[in-house]
Amino acid sequence: MVKQAVILAGGKGTRLAARLNGLPKPLIDIAGKALLERQIELLKYAGIDEVVLLINHQAEAIYKFCETHQNWGLKITFINDGVPLGTTGATFAAWDYLADDFLVVYGDTMLEADLARMTKFHASHPEVAATLFLHPNDHPHDSDLVELNSTGQVIAFHPYPHSPEVFLPNLVNAGLYVVRKNALASWQTTWRTKLKTTLQLTSQTSPQLMDFGRDLFPALLTESKELLGYISPEYIKDCGTPARLDKVTKDFISGRITAFSLKEPQRAVFLDRDGVLIHEVHHLHQPEQLSLLPQVGAALKRLNESLYRAIVITNQPVIARGDCTVNELQGIHNKLETLLGREGAYLDRILYCPHHPDAGFAGEVAALKIPCQCRKPAIGMIEEAQRDWNIDLEHSWFIGDTTVDMQTAHNAGVRSILLETGYGGLDARYPIVADYTLPNLAMAVEFILKTHPELLKQCKEWVLPVMPGEVIVIGGLSRSGKSIFASALKEALMERGITTHTLALDGWLRPEDEREYGVLGRYDVQAITNLLKACVNRHEPMTLAVPIYDKKARAAQAIKQSLTIGVQDVIIIEGVVGAALAPAVQCPGVHTWFVEIDELVRKERVLREYALRAKTLEEAVSIYEKRLLDENPVVLESRKNAQRVLDLGLG
Repeated sequence: MVKQAVILAGGKGTRLAARLNGLPKPLIDIAGKALLERQIELLKYAGIDEVVLLINHQAEAIYKFCETHQNWGLKITFINDGVPLGTTGATFAAWDYLADDFLVVYGDTMLEADLARMTKFHASHPEVAATLFLHPNDHPHDSDLVELNSTGQVIAFHPYPHSPEVFLPNLVNAGLYVVRKNALASWQTTWRTKLKTTLQLTSQTSPQLMDFGRDLFPALLTESKELLGYISPEYIKDCGTPARLDKVTKDFISGRITAFSLKEPQRAVFLDRDGVLIHEVHHLHQPEQLSLLPQVGAALKRLNESLYRAIVITNQPVIARGDCTVNELQGIHNKLETLLGREGAYLDRILYCPHHPDAGFAGEVAALKIPCQCRKPAIGMIEEAQRDWNIDLEHSWFIGDTTVDMQTAHNAGVRSILLETGYGGLDARYPIVADYTLPNLAMAVEFILKTHPELLKQCKEWVLPVMPGEVIVIGGLSRSGKSIFASALKEALMERGITTHTLALDGWLRPEDEREYGVLGRYDVQAITNLLKACVNRHEPMTLAVPIYDKKARAAQAIKQSLTIGVQDVIIIEGVVGAALAPAVQCPGVHTWFVEIDELVRKERVLREYALRAKTLEEAVSIYEKRLLDENPVVLESRKNAQRVLDLGLG
């Protein structure tokens, strides 16, 4: 158990002179409390009981500050080395006071991290010389980057500037380490000798500075010493300039810093990779094949600025197939992270499954051709993220472009968003309906961060009259937002403790060759009427085999979704003809609502929908115009059957 921390607090803070008001840099105010005090309180909370405080500039002021606070009940050893020695040099100068394992904290960084978690991780790897806290940031192009192998060991350091032709992982050395003293013994002796010789031969008053990240750690790698990367999304930022100080202070006041600690439950947006972040390429296995979808960088940047963690969850059977190696896949992901970094965005983590259950491919890796618990729709990768980063699944999301992704979200118990990019859900591999469907990642992020909270708040009011066992019927023109509204209503009812089911009437569309003229002729009206009556008149639990419409095939899927509905469950039935057929069951306990939006917005959505189904613009416009004649009059007439008409602007 690590019980000691070294704080490197000797800097002058020249760039902060106007803000320091004569104080030493470690005593800079962060929202009413000195930075040094915030650091020591965090260390104490993590079980650290001894601090070695390496000071230099205005040492007396730091002595007095700590004395005033009675050293916060800790053992604090003050070491004034007299001259600047660099981060490593200052630590070596305190050699005789160092414990076998110790934390290194830079005195100009604001951090809020579960340090006990980090030190426990370090202790579980007794063979390593040091553990480095690493995280992605939104400016990797001008950051010192660290490269890891597949087991998390550091294999290279990449100081900036970086060549634009080289793709590197977005893992930044944050300046927080756990170090084993014995791993540095030979270097400490060398440093003392070099220091003495330098001062004697040059009559310098200050030696050459030596830094952990720039000098010591790369040198340890050349000696085959093991360094371990500890990847965390937690907050750690340098506040050594006025602009950075203002940013840190703003983040603290907003609660962002505290919320980032892994001691607190984290909210995540899990993201499929292909078809969501990048263009779909069948069995992508080379960096040259990768390109970002439009607006992805801006969307992820918004997510990064929120309290959600952005975590990729992707099946990569190309490894099991022998199409590429683990290292080559890392090269692909390096390009992804580099391209995002150039747009000021980052992914908190990328998790992938290398397995594939089916054998028989030339060049396949036999050991990976196995059933596993990580390949979607299994939830092993999500469980790993939850375990490692304290993810709150109840308040997390999964964004994907396939029914495999939607089934994964359902299995994990997270909200799902199906994008109309990539496969757009047309793979039809699982009989599952997404909670929400949106055109692209940018609109999905907007929905998660802004639209959904506002809509859910409103729905909680609208469902107050709805009682257990009742039925809600939702009608409206196609692409007017019925399904999104139904999902939000379901969430609102579930929060009241009422089990709720949604049924989409598109599942009862007739096969294309059986359809008759008009909107009612496209649906199996008798089957829907029977369904409505069964839902309204149920006196015992019932099991439904719910058909799911396959937009690509323009027919119901062969596999149906099985739902068991209790007597006290609420049923939401939504579809274009919902309000038109609701009079068949008008009675107490049936709520008929109608959703509408601006027609120009609806037209845009209809055209986008048919473009997704591989229709040309001319074909899509023709379908839209025909529906104006054979669908709109009937559906708009059914508006009068509704008890509530809502313009949500959704779709």
